[in-house]
Amino acid sequence: MGGLELIDETGIFLNVVIDKVNKGLPIGFTGLGIILIDEEIGSLPVSPLLSEIGFQSKLSDAKKIVDFLFSISNVTDERHDGFHIVSQKKGLSKISQYFSPTIPQDFNGTVFDVGARYRTAQYGSLYENVTSVIVVSQKGQISVAKDGCVELIVE
Repeated sequence: MGGLELIDETGIFLNVVIDKVNKGLPIGFTGLGIILIDEEIGSLPVSPLLSEIGFQSKLSDAKKIVDFLFSISNVTDERHDGFHIVSQKKGLSKISQYFSPTIPQDFNGTVFDVGARYRTAQYGSLYENVTSVIVVSQKGQISVAKDGCVELIVE
């Protein structure tokens, strides 16, 4: 299998992330947030943390995307901060994005006693074009937010 079909489903992409974590985290790993979207970013409330001048990505293979994102999720790389956006149809779309989802008014499933990255992932997963949000902690814990529910996958 090659190309975009590897990221058609959250589970397939997630398995690549799990495999990467199981092989060991790189020294200086800062954690990672990945927003998986259907196709287009649309009205997703994101803003670049860095100048996007010169950022062109032709990465569409799940393993290559995950390898790249783990390589930049390092304290020595200025691109480590924020969320990275992966389109199921187009591959890696944007890196290092400030993600500011609206706080839902009548939402009863809010998870407490977690950091901002997890709460952002939870609320962000409620957006129509977001299939899920994957968060990897500095220690390698993997959580997935989908439709407002957050599940710890790897502890």
